[in-house]
Amino acid sequence: MLQELSIQNLALIEKLQLNFNKGFSSLTGETGAGKSILLDALGLTLGDRSDSSLVRHNTPRAEVSAQFDIKQLPHVQAWLVDQELDDDGDCYLRRTVTSEGRSKAYINGRPIPSSLLKSLGSMLIDIHGQHEHQSLLSNHKQLGLLDAYAVHPELIKTCRQDYQAWQVLNRQLDTLLTNQADFQSKFELLSFQNSEFDDVQPIQEEFEELSEEQSQLSHANEIILACENAYEAIEGSSGAADLVNQAIHAIESIVSYSPSLQVTIEQLNSALIEAQEAAAEIHKHSSDIELDPNQLSRIEERLALLFGLAKKYNLEPETLVEKHQQLKDDLTSLTQSDASLETLKSEIDQAWSTFQNSGSALSKSRRKAAEKLSKIVTEGMHSLGMPNGLFEAQISALESVNASGLDKVAFHVTANKGQPLQPLAKVASGGELSRISLAIQVATAEVTSLPTLIFDEVDVGIGGAIAEVVGKKMQQLGAHKQILSITHLAQVASHGHTHLQIEKRTENELTFTQVIELDEAARIEELARMMGGLTISQQTLEHAKEMFSSAQQFNS
Repeated sequence: MLQELSIQNLALIEKLQLNFNKGFSSLTGETGAGKSILLDALGLTLGDRSDSSLVRHNTPRAEVSAQFDIKQLPHVQAWLVDQELDDDGDCYLRRTVTSEGRSKAYINGRPIPSSLLKSLGSMLIDIHGQHEHQSLLSNHKQLGLLDAYAVHPELIKTCRQDYQAWQVLNRQLDTLLTNQADFQSKFELLSFQNSEFDDVQPIQEEFEELSEEQSQLSHANEIILACENAYEAIEGSSGAADLVNQAIHAIESIVSYSPSLQVTIEQLNSALIEAQEAAAEIHKHSSDIELDPNQLSRIEERLALLFGLAKKYNLEPETLVEKHQQLKDDLTSLTQSDASLETLKSEIDQAWSTFQNSGSALSKSRRKAAEKLSKIVTEGMHSLGMPNGLFEAQISALESVNASGLDKVAFHVTANKGQPLQPLAKVASGGELSRISLAIQVATAEVTSLPTLIFDEVDVGIGGAIAEVVGKKMQQLGAHKQILSITHLAQVASHGHTHLQIEKRTENELTFTQVIELDEAARIEELARMMGGLTISQQTLEHAKEMFSSAQQFNS
């Protein structure tokens, strides 16, 4: 539940800290006192869009923070842990907005995107606005309310996932059918290209090896001559090997006098061995080269064939083998598309059946909830001064299914006996629509898992005994949840477990909004003001006292 709301430099509020109690708290004040500012402040902490116009004039920034008790909300605790935002069970939200419009958001002191505030806020508070009945005219909103009332999130999740899986397969089928439409032209092109590669039959690393051999054969005479000269320089008379041998003999003749030269002898021996091995390799390389013009011609013809194919397909010659394999794979895939089509159609049929099953399970749950909701809202209409009213949440099949399932939900009502049920959108009387809306909101609020419900002047258009019923209903809800109601009706406000007065004052030519928690005497005076206007008579005070006393009997 909401424990504390702190506000600084927001609109008419310079600095304000509010502590909220359990149960039903009524919030009242004169028109223009700033009741909506509190909702704006709370909305900011819950992730609503920021606006620089909310920042108090001549101040650099506004700041709003809210503290929540989540001890009885394990799903909220788990969410904070998952997001790595937990802090020993605390839930502290903060939002700042600068006069330039820049906004920052925090959960338990950690900076986060405002979208996370929205996700968390949706688990903490539900705000029912005074224009809620307008959105209730939407079938989409009606479906959402029924689903919330039914409390079947897993069925909704499964149905949505099954629908999406079915849609993915349908998109694959569309792609496959599009490809098949061009089957003949693609098949002919791939077949022709593959046959060209089949004619050439490029081999892995063939191009590199042939290039090296072609270079060697085209310079065979130069290579042989250079090898012969190198061999002669090493192994010929007075060659390197002979000279090194002479050096070894010369050093060996004196090594007994200079033992340290033994290392030099070993070095010379190593050099002699390496030189002789190099000479042998040179001789072998020279012997392996054949002066074969025909072989060179064959290699050049093969290289020209590879170069020509690579140039035609704008490839590097080294990638011809890879391209050949790709053509084979594409041709195989294309020729197997008929088999793929049949397999895909079978998978689509299975996915559709799965979606139908999950959609039917969701429909069954919705129908059960619709029957219960219809009964409770009808009873609510009776208690709100519509004794012949009838409400029915009707479910029919969608012409075109979607991720929400197979159903279309439409709220139908009648306010008078003998009159047929008709869609909620066709209810002519604004007062009747407002009362029906309130009955629906109260009915769905009773089953919601949200700990805090805020009613923002939802009692507009209601008065007299009906207003008293509204107050009793909110008082009853307050026994199980935290209820905050911004109201202009004394009959509703009198039923609050606590009463907060929102007041606007002017000081030093500056305007401020403040909120005061009223004691019993102040509550009676505020109720009298709400009933009698600026001039409060003793009779009005007595009436207010009697109203307050009667309403508070239900709190005991």
